[in-house]
Amino acid sequence: MLGVFIALGASLAWAVSSVLLKYLSSRIDAISVNAMRLWVGLIALLALVIFTGRAGDILHTPLVPILMVVSSGILSNTIGDTIYIQSLSYLDVSISYPISQSAFPVLTLIVAFFFLNESFSWLNVLGAVFVISGIFMIVRNNKAAVVSKYTGKGVAMTLIAAVLWAAGSITLKIGLREVDTFVAAAIRVLVSGTILTTFALSGKTHDRLKLSTYGKRNLILVASAGFLTYGIGATGYVTSMQLIGAGKTTLLTASAPVFLLPMSVLILKERLSLLALAGVCIAIAGICLVAL
Repeated sequence: MLGVFIALGASLAWAVSSVLLKYLSSRIDAISVNAMRLWVGLIALLALVIFTGRAGDILHTPLVPILMVVSSGILSNTIGDTIYIQSLSYLDVSISYPISQSAFPVLTLIVAFFFLNESFSWLNVLGAVFVISGIFMIVRNNKAAVVSKYTGKGVAMTLIAAVLWAAGSITLKIGLREVDTFVAAAIRVLVSGTILTTFALSGKTHDRLKLSTYGKRNLILVASAGFLTYGIGATGYVTSMQLIGAGKTTLLTASAPVFLLPMSVLILKERLSLLALAGVCIAIAGICLVAL
């Protein structure tokens, strides 16, 4: 059960971070936001690795598992997250996040079953159906947003991000067989942050990573998003993956829209319908079945 609670904690952290990213998406370009929050997350992860005495573990880790972890970071954090943040410019967060979090676990579950030989009971599968059904009901909560913001470009980018996250999760699971959990999280964030920062500074757009132009409030929000996403979310995600497997972890973290809904109402002023409430209840029931 510990892995279940850790996965749900990561899910909550990502939900809060997604609200912050939606606010920032119209103020700072996606590459700069992702690069800055990666570095903030890296500080938190490195502190954890150093203070727990894990820093030397990387010297005794085979190269191939490390390369798998690096690849997972590039797929998920560098490319997938950047595309997702950009999609928030076209879709409301209450639409884009549930779409990505319904496609992502289904893809991961399928791949984990066929290629990683992870076992699932019929109750787990039924729970997955409940979670995904509940998420789609939550999406239907705001029909006005669907009509005005549901653009093909935004949906396509959201689905591409989900595919990249699924690929990154499976690659990470393979690498975690021989790499420490927290060391793996730090490696992923370090590589992703380095790549994005290099790309931002060498690109033709000179407005990227101009910290002095963003304002103190926005920088604080970026830092908060980075700590929530990578300091808490990423660490919890890889820990849960080791405890309960890739498939169940992604299904449980798919519950993030359940946490996101009340925040969308309170912060983003979106309306709450009976359909959305029913979706929350169904998703929670699904989480319980997945946890069995």
